[in-house]
Amino acid sequence: MFKNNQRLRFLFEIIAVVIANGVYAAAMAAFVVPNGLITCGTGGISIFINKVSGFPIAYFNYIFYAVMFIVGLIFLGRRFALTTLFSSVSYPLFYWILEPRLINLNLTDNLILSTVYAGLLIGLSVGIVLRCGASTGGTDIPPLLANKYLHVPLSLGIWVFDVLILLLQAFFSDKEQILYGLLLVLIYTVLIDKVLLVGRQKMQVTIVTGKPKEITETIFSELARGVTLLHGKTGYLERECDLVMTVVSTRQLYRVQQIIREIDPAAFTIVHSVADVHGNGFTTVREDPPRPSHDPLPSPENDPPQEENTER
Repeated sequence: MFKNNQRLRFLFEIIAVVIANGVYAAAMAAFVVPNGLITCGTGGISIFINKVSGFPIAYFNYIFYAVMFIVGLIFLGRRFALTTLFSSVSYPLFYWILEPRLINLNLTDNLILSTVYAGLLIGLSVGIVLRCGASTGGTDIPPLLANKYLHVPLSLGIWVFDVLILLLQAFFSDKEQILYGLLLVLIYTVLIDKVLLVGRQKMQVTIVTGKPKEITETIFSELARGVTLLHGKTGYLERECDLVMTVVSTRQLYRVQQIIREIDPAAFTIVHSVADVHGNGFTTVREDPPRPSHDPLPSPENDPPQEENTER
């Protein structure tokens, strides 16, 4: 069953990667290339090479992706390389199919509209590909290597490489094109971060209460979420107090707040937005261990009678 789930998930990831690359190619063919926008990633390098030498964009994409695929295979593993292979094949193929159709369609000549829509589509597609543990096959592989070996944040690494590619295109672009290019990078970099975190953002709730047991039991029974009990002391009156900490989804937050109001209206509550959560109930599902018994210890008067020592 576990292997079947893994295979199904891997198949789903491959389908998502292929569709995302189709969206990426559509953004390039419909908005970036027809309106002369400068962009980043493999598309930016291919536009630079095309402007300088006239080398076809689709052919350059195949060559560049082949090199990046080999690098990814060596340094990032076979699974990563396999999913990246689908990107390396599907993006140039989609671009080759869509370019003549979308360029002739001429959706818009407005540079602002083109920049915004291109940024949204590229950010969405690259974010999906990265979330599937793959790569678009191009310039996001160096940032992935920097993230793995140097612990450089992925979004920062992508941004640095994109700025370098923009500088290459600045040689044949006017000032407005450069400004639109920077706006394009900003839009899709922000969207990549959003896509990587969507569905993973949770809410951490810390409750200072005089009724920790009642709140804990209600969270267990109604929300099936884990709870951590902490012990603390108030700063002003130096009173001993109990804290209940739990992590819930954004949809469950309102019910947690209702529970707190119903059981202890005087409770002090702190809510934090948590970017990512790993562990049982969120990224893994396993049977919970039996809860420890809280039966009271036998009192001395209930102890079994001891035999008296009659030896003298």
